[in-house]
Amino acid sequence: MHILVKQGEQVVNDDGPPSEHSPYVLPFVSALKAAGHTVSVVIPDTARSWIGKAHIVGRTLKVTSYLPNTVADDEEWMLVDGTPASCTQLGLFHLLQHRGPVDLVVSGPNHGRNTTSIYNLSSGTVGGALEAALCRKNAIALSFASKDPQPLEVIQSACKLSVELVNHLCQNWADGVELYCINVPMVPEVNLRKILYTTPLRNFWTKSSLFQELTEAERRNECQSYTGQQPVTPSYNGYSLDQQARQFRWAPELSDVHRSVAESPSGTDAWAVKEGYTRYKPSPSMSEYSQVLISLIKASLR
Repeated sequence: MHILVKQGEQVVNDDGPPSEHSPYVLPFVSALKAAGHTVSVVIPDTARSWIGKAHIVGRTLKVTSYLPNTVADDEEWMLVDGTPASCTQLGLFHLLQHRGPVDLVVSGPNHGRNTTSIYNLSSGTVGGALEAALCRKNAIALSFASKDPQPLEVIQSACKLSVELVNHLCQNWADGVELYCINVPMVPEVNLRKILYTTPLRNFWTKSSLFQELTEAERRNECQSYTGQQPVTPSYNGYSLDQQARQFRWAPELSDVHRSVAESPSGTDAWAVKEGYTRYKPSPSMSEYSQVLISLIKASLR
């Protein structure tokens, strides 16, 4: 099977090439290869989290060949100075024709969980998989649900389980499903536990939670840090543009999101993460796993 892996997971993702901020894509690709899959990796050249399914309109994208030191010569790794969704498009329609048709797009593994509607609809990892679904390709958005450093054996266990899930879902893809969103908890021997099916928690921003306005002093310091000089205040029709401009830094304030998780009803992905388990729908070949959260995103894309 030819898998396009895109890292935020053909493999695609939103965390960029292997690094301390993107620690999972290399061992996951190695696990896919060991299972006999043909793997192509098309990922952003830098982290593109919180970008959803965006494309940068008017941007000319550059693709660079990339070969981590530990990968085999028959693997294709490419870095794109664009978004996860753009990586999916380029991989499917421009970069991989010489390797044959892509059977599945895996976006991830994301460095951290993607649960609830706020995160799922903001995630570059999920966005890359959504782009694949819109291109009529089966897709999996894969997240390893921790941002803390993990022991090698925990990472290997998560990769082993993820590959088993990829194999199972490809052989048992449900009618009407274009995308599976999988969250794997980073716990020892997770591959020996049950798989649990959930639905995404619908939650909402209840206040302006993502940005914080800069003070005038902060604006001037920010300008000076970029230029190395005292800021020059331009003017237009006698008005100071510097005094008129308001600036906002990225500063997510997530108390309302955390509250929605704390109050989430049973059976949702957020409830499952909070409780460590979810309502279990047994599937014969998956009954030995546990605490792996699969949200089925059903859409009328076709």
